[in-house]
Amino acid sequence: MRRTRTLIATLATAMLTLPAGASALVIPAVQDDALPNVEGAALEARLDALAATGTRVTRVDVLWSQVARRRPAKPRDPDDPAYDWSRYDAILTGLRNRGLGTIVDFYHTPSWASRSGQPSSAPRTADGSRFAAALARRYSGGHRDRSGALLPRIRRIEVWNEPNVAGFYQPQCSRRGRTVVIESPRRYAALLAASYREIKRASPGTEVVGGVLGPAGQTPKACATTGFSVGAIEFAARLARERPPLDAWSMHLYPIGSPEQAFFVPSWNTLSRVLRHVDKLQRGVPVYVTETGYHTSYNRFHRYFVSEEQQAAWLDETYRVASRRPRVRLAMWFNLQDNPFWTGGLIRADGTHKRSYERFRLQAADSPLPEGWGP
Repeated sequence: MRRTRTLIATLATAMLTLPAGASALVIPAVQDDALPNVEGAALEARLDALAATGTRVTRVDVLWSQVARRRPAKPRDPDDPAYDWSRYDAILTGLRNRGLGTIVDFYHTPSWASRSGQPSSAPRTADGSRFAAALARRYSGGHRDRSGALLPRIRRIEVWNEPNVAGFYQPQCSRRGRTVVIESPRRYAALLAASYREIKRASPGTEVVGGVLGPAGQTPKACATTGFSVGAIEFAARLARERPPLDAWSMHLYPIGSPEQAFFVPSWNTLSRVLRHVDKLQRGVPVYVTETGYHTSYNRFHRYFVSEEQQAAWLDETYRVASRRPRVRLAMWFNLQDNPFWTGGLIRADGTHKRSYERFRLQAADSPLPEGWGP
């Protein structure tokens, strides 16, 4: 009992003596979604710019349709000639060389792996899970490229991106007479379960991250082919009924209002309502917020925006709020740099820094990287 009290007192003292702005448990991270779209010197420059923020962890979107433009004969084998990993080998090796740990997600269905031929189409479960196996095996830390160079190890793989949002995963629903049938949680559960098995066979130490839910609140009553999203709570509840395995849960949070005061679903204040259902899958799993942020001008995807001064203040508040939620291990700012479709970056489109850039650097500097998150 005395040892337990001593340990609690030590932890409490450590919490009280953290530097200003530090997060006790949460890793501050930032993603640059332009990485898969550049190569050569341009890629090296973007990798340098990402590392300059001080982030120690980032996230990379693996666009399946770019890697496998045609169906592989041996889909679990990353060396099948149908696969072209060159773009991701360069990205992930560059990140490793700069000391950055990485979470990868995969989505964007090749035409041969879907029923509709569209990149937003839910893949056939067997095709999607076998690609997950190839991805895990290639970046297991023991695989070499054609030149003999040892490829990086990726410790965490997210299965898909925002499977509750029609722009990334269809169909979300169907109609049976006048009845709307929610389809996406059941389909995603099958993909997650099969991918979990395949990833663990290919790379037993790799963590499989499920959910990856987009910021949808209510599920609309009308079912449409496009523009339909299943609310985060409903999606999590339906997924829990299917009981697919997972090692961690991820969410995307874009609050309307401050992190402290926003109470819509999903937000920092309503995260626990989603996790009640996640705990039915596996109680107490860690949570990664793999996208969050605030926009500083109107754009196609976000009508809500704030001033650059407000963005900087709410970046600090984001990490304060996240640090009070013990299950949240990481909060990933999205994105590094503004573009015409997304203006939540730390850097303006012209390359100059917003006020939030330096605030993020301070957060990153005050937050040591936990064991198991490095490259």
